[in-house]
Amino acid sequence: MECRPAIHRRTAALVALLSLGALAGCHAKSEPCKPGGDGSYTQAPYSTLAEYCMVELTDGGIAALPGVMPYDLNTPLFTDYAVKTRTVWMPAGQPANYSADGVLDFPDGTVITKSFGMRDDLRKAVPIVHWMETRVLIKAAGAWQPYTYRWNDAQTEATLDNAGAVVLVPLIGEDGGSLTSDYLVPTPAQCLLCHANDSVASPIGPKARQLNKDYAYADGGANQLERWTQAGFLSGAPDAGDAPRLAVWNDPTTGTLEQRARAYLEGNCAHCHNPDGAASDGGLVLWASETDPAQVGICKAPFANSISAGYTADIMPGSPEQSFLLYRLASTEGGVMMPPVSRSLTDEEGVALVSSWIASLDGGCP
Repeated sequence: MECRPAIHRRTAALVALLSLGALAGCHAKSEPCKPGGDGSYTQAPYSTLAEYCMVELTDGGIAALPGVMPYDLNTPLFTDYAVKTRTVWMPAGQPANYSADGVLDFPDGTVITKSFGMRDDLRKAVPIVHWMETRVLIKAAGAWQPYTYRWNDAQTEATLDNAGAVVLVPLIGEDGGSLTSDYLVPTPAQCLLCHANDSVASPIGPKARQLNKDYAYADGGANQLERWTQAGFLSGAPDAGDAPRLAVWNDPTTGTLEQRARAYLEGNCAHCHNPDGAASDGGLVLWASETDPAQVGICKAPFANSISAGYTADIMPGSPEQSFLLYRLASTEGGVMMPPVSRSLTDEEGVALVSSWIASLDGGCP
């Protein structure tokens, strides 16, 4: 709409009356987008991702909007080589409470986003990224609810879509070969296969040991725990040097071979393989902090006997080829592969890391 004065004296008054609202609109400034939108998301999810005012897709990447905290993890979950961006927002004056062990204690009204994009070519330093979805976790009345927003092909809008889908995504691997990801856009029920502890939905990543790292913010690098504290997003955290820190699985400067392999297992497996997780009946506890060799799987007989394929131990020290855990990490067969829903391709580098750690252990079982 174009704003201009009336040009005919006899109709000036009529035009003025009819155009009053429109003229005001031409000169009024629109309200800035505020995280949380109008606040009704705690009763029902918004129909579009934009209504949360959390992130925007610009210049091929997803960026946090003002007032929203972007973050990253030391050792994240592998999802068919997807790139991911994460953000969190909490109502003003209601920070998360620090926990040295588990997920931070977030207040009601918290919104967490995790966006997934697939690269066209893993060899490229600056690949073309097609954004698939943004998953949203909302805490209301003490409970978390997951929702999925699908990005359209034009990459202009993400809309609520909880129906789920498997999308075939071609990409070029690091060796130049062709790969195809059977990329899963999950239903809420499928989200809960990983995001449920003691049958209650929960975030997975935002723990102190995963967040204790530097992040390249727009105004410079800073430790995430310290930045969250300074911004009023976190209460009760110690100095970063006194907080736990998980090794970065593919960075030898952050830990030993064992520490990095155990960090990989935590990031990819421990959300189910813990005393309260969906796979608790299997007896594995794959937190990097677990000290009982049997609960880590060393010389422990496989629980899933129907698919154990002759393996006698989850981890056979000194023998990756005889370790059931590694067999499942490397597999892409439905019902065998682990994790069961986050991937359709094998993480060759992750498998190699865990294999090297197993090979380094003193051989044999009693």
